[in-house]
Amino acid sequence: MKKNFFKALVKSLFMSSLVFAAAPAFASGNEGFYPDLDSGLAAAKKSDKGVLIFITQQGEDELSSSFMETVKSDEVQNQLGDYVLVGMDFSQAAFEKTVVRDIDTPENQQAAKKAAEDMQKNSRFAALINPEFTPAVYLFTAEGYYVSHLVLKGDENAEGFIAALKADEYKHKALRDMIAKTKTGKPLDKVAAIDEIFEATQPEYRFFLIDLVNTAISLDKKNKSGLMSKYIITRTEYDAMICFYDNNAAGAVNAYVNAAKEKFLSAEEKQQAYYMAALVMVKSSGQESLPMIITYLEKSLAAAPNSAVAPKVKENLDYFKDYQAKMNAAGAAGAQAGGKN
Repeated sequence: MKKNFFKALVKSLFMSSLVFAAAPAFASGNEGFYPDLDSGLAAAKKSDKGVLIFITQQGEDELSSSFMETVKSDEVQNQLGDYVLVGMDFSQAAFEKTVVRDIDTPENQQAAKKAAEDMQKNSRFAALINPEFTPAVYLFTAEGYYVSHLVLKGDENAEGFIAALKADEYKHKALRDMIAKTKTGKPLDKVAAIDEIFEATQPEYRFFLIDLVNTAISLDKKNKSGLMSKYIITRTEYDAMICFYDNNAAGAVNAYVNAAKEKFLSAEEKQQAYYMAALVMVKSSGQESLPMIITYLEKSLAAAPNSAVAPKVKENLDYFKDYQAKMNAAGAAGAQAGGKN
């Protein structure tokens, strides 16, 4: 069992980008399985089935290969008729299949491009699901909502794997029943049904509910339910994370700034949004961003000057103001010295 899986993927992304700058970073696909979540969900919606997602590093994690052999056995496959299977293999061998070479035939080049597209989709999924080890198996609904992370040791025989899956089937049925409730009734009834799913989902997997989050926001534009602030915050965090994944720091800043302007957020929530905008700029920009960093910190402090985190915001604001003053003084001294020369 290979631990710290996602950290290894991030490292792999950096290292491989130095070698193959034009290629996405992660590999995907198992023969006989759908190669990415989008295609798996499309099939699941047509057949009204759940989705099992297998994350492996075959050939690098010794348990991944043996575990997938068990999953592909007739003994297991004969009991998986109610599920669509998605295979995401993040091994170096799978990654190499995404490299387009001039010496390859047009057919092989096209296959490599398709593998790269699948890999890119799966890497985004990995960023959202954040697996800690391989092999890992996740159960999702046909709508793409997280149900469970099957409890596995990695060395299960066929009977052990099926037992783990059976143990979580009731969770799948319960979530399907909740999903049905989101499709009937008045707008606020639907919002209440969405909130039931939202609260039943572990916080780290709520990003997969983004379509329900957006639906709730559109159904309750006047916030009659009183729930909109948490949905706006969830949407903002999702948008910011996708921007981070796409190396778009400016987009992440805008997501937080726009959230701070939402009327349904509390003063403390607006404060946090402006603070996050400043923090992203600190992490991603040079000294030319100092004025905007200071502006966002000022807005953050002004939003809730007596909050529990206000002292921390002020501490940061004072630091950057002092830093800017020193930079300005150094620049003025340099200009004066240049003038004398």
